[in-house]
Amino acid sequence: MAIFTHVLIFILIWWVLFFIILPLKIKVPNEVKIGHAKSAPSRPHLLIKFLLTSLISAIILFFLIFFGFDLSAIFNK
Repeated sequence: MAIFTHVLIFILIWWVLFFIILPLKIKVPNEVKIGHAKSAPSRPHLLIKFLLTSLISAIILFFLIFFGFDLSAIFNK
């Protein structure tokens, strides 16, 4: 149960961080092509944001596990 709980916590942390990191380094082009949205970024850097989010989430989860944060004790009662 503890492993499943840690996986769920990692997923929750990952999604929150991903939505925080997503708008970083966005550059909107000056010339908009026909059929494109005016706010569409020219290069969204999704791979970098995915890797950065995964790394930060893993570090946060490591510290939560290291300091004894365990939600499985709540669900075992």
